[in-house]
Amino acid sequence: MENKEQNKTKGKKLITALLVLVIIVLGVVIYFLLHKPEEKAERNISEGLVVDGDLDEKASKARFTTDMNMIWTFPSGSAVSSNAQIGNSISNMYECYFEVYLDDEEQTLLYSSPVLPVGKRLDKLELNQVLPDGAYDALCTYHILDDEDPDKELGTVSFAVSLMVVKE
Repeated sequence: MENKEQNKTKGKKLITALLVLVIIVLGVVIYFLLHKPEEKAERNISEGLVVDGDLDEKASKARFTTDMNMIWTFPSGSAVSSNAQIGNSISNMYECYFEVYLDDEEQTLLYSSPVLPVGKRLDKLELNQVLPDGAYDALCTYHILDDEDPDKELGTVSFAVSLMVVKE
């Protein structure tokens, strides 16, 4: 009889220990899912442009890298982001500017940056309008400029970003 009771007690202790272990593992997984670091994008482009039947060599060799974050937060009632990081990486060869469009039917232009030299970062992002509280999908499109003719674009690259307008 004692042996059966000891086995039951050991079984209960083992089940309890396994449940505690499962709860700890789930807690750690949930914590890391809720506290993911903001995604940073690093992408390269290379598009050969054909001009009058000839391949534009400079455009075909153009590369673009950015270390921007992808989720920009705006305090409620403000058009100025509290965390946007946007720049022209030091590893690039060309100046650029970027535009931010609301990803809606009208593709509403929210911001157009000044030209950013290589290695420079935007000090602050201030949209053309204040958005109501909520989450918005947007598109950030970089325009890569020719170093000899600043009116000529070598290419573009776009990134999907999220705009979060929240009460702080």
